[in-house]
Order: sequence, then structure tokens, then C-alpha cells
Amino acid sequence: MQFAEYRAFEVQRQEASNAMMGLLAGAQLASHLLQLTEGSDTLLPEVFPRVPHIRRFNLRTEAALSILQSADTHLGAMSVPYALALHEDFLKTCVGLLIRDGRAPANAGSAVLAQLHDAIETATGMTFDADSIIQIDTIRLMRNATIHSGGRAHQALVDKVALWTSTAEAGWVRIAKKSLAGIAVDDRVEFGHPELILTLAVTKSLGRQANVILRDSLSRNLWAKLVIEDVLAEEPGVLNRHQLERKAAGKARRHYAALKLTDAELMAALRVVLAST
Repeated sequence: MQFAEYRAFEVQRQEASNAMMGLLAGAQLASHLLQLTEGSDTLLPEVFPRVPHIRRFNLRTEAALSILQSADTHLGAMSVPYALALHEDFLKTCVGLLIRDGRAPANAGSAVLAQLHDAIETATGMTFDADSIIQIDTIRLMRNATIHSGGRAHQALVDKVALWTSTAEAGWVRIAKKSLAGIAVDDRVEFGHPELILTLAVTKSLGRQANVILRDSLSRNLWAKLVIEDVLAEEPGVLNRHQLERKAAGKARRHYAALKLTDAELMAALRVVLAST
């Protein structure tokens, strides 16, 4: 099952992933290209005058190569917070649906990333995968160290890594190819391509888990309303009652099949939604 906001999150996540990978690949492609001019004293704007904004990169080949070859770390430091922000926004949407269904208090909507998974678990009585949670908490604290602690490990990060299970560490090492076990306060924290891949993998997994938790937790009445709202959002103001009924049934089969919503449930929701518009 994939409700509208989850589908939107998946599209955003994939687009962000493609953009990040494109930037990383572009830096390496540029690095290989610059090797053709190695040894030249000519500045890059003179070699590539038609490249937009090249004058902001007004360097000789040797200096440019050094920057491009270390681009992974800089792009990772910028990209990981973006990936986490997308995940946080989706989780806020999930909490918003739980509030709407009366399963979470209104103040849960002000939760931040460090609290959102707990808020969903508390509201539903269901749990996320423990290893995924400790991994994203670690990534979040690495981000905080980068932004707030000059890229140095703080005590909160050290304490979190100390709580790693063997399976959480194995999952981390499988993607990142290195472990944080033994990290100490003031150790350098760096994001690179492996950490970015890890972040994308963990947020993808947790997003799917949140989708399942909501599937099994929200009331059928709300799900039926969400199907109707999904249809209306895609084709606002152009459908008559018969078209709405037909498209709602098709939408329910396509994106909400796991719920097995009945025609009666959909029609009841349609009446409520239309009455409120």
C-alpha cells in the first residue's frame, strides 16, 4: 500500500538520490577531464570559457583537481542533512495523520526528528526495526556534530555508538565499509559517499516501515477519506459523482489494495468529503 504522501516522499527521495549521485559522479568526471590539462598554468576559465560560473572556480588544474578529488566529503556533509530533512518531513506527515485519526495528541505535531519515530510508536503501539533506529540516530548525531561541533564527535554521538548491537554495526559496515566503534570525543566526523548511501538506505527502510505502521494503525474511515482526497487532489473540480466513485474504486485497488476497502466504505467517505468541501 502506498498513500499519496508516501508516494510523494518516495519520488522526492529518489530525485534527491539521483541528484546527489549525479553531483558525486560529476565531480569525478571533471577530475578525469582535468587530468588532460595537468601541468598547465592556464586558469580554468581560459580553458573552459563556455562553462557557466567557471570564473567562480578560477584555479589552475592542480588546485582544481585537489578540490574535486575531495568532493565526496563536502558533498556528503551537504547531502546527508538534506536526506534527513526529507525523512523528517515525511514522518511529520505520518504524525499528522495519527493526530487527525485521534491516535496522537495535537502537540505531537511539533516533534523533531529525534522524537518522531518514538511519537509514531507511542501512538500506534507498533515498533520500527531497532537497528534502523539506532543507525538513523547515529547519522543524525553525526550531522549535529558536523553542524554544531565543528565536525568533531561529541559525547552524545559517542554514547549512541556505544549502544550499537552487533547486527546494527554489521549493517552499517556492510554499506559504509567501516565502523564507528571506538569513536571518542573530538574525533573527526566525516561524511562521504558511503555515509550518504547509508543514509539513503536507512531512510528508505524507515519510510517503508512507517507506511506499514500507518496501514495497520489508522482507522478504515480515515483511509477511505484519504482515498477520496487522493483522487480529488489529482483531478480537482473536474469530476462528477459517478466519475468520482469509479476513480475512487480504481485508486483503492491500485494504491490501497492491502486495505481491501469496500465500495460501501468508499461511498460513505465520499459523502463526508463532498459535504465538507
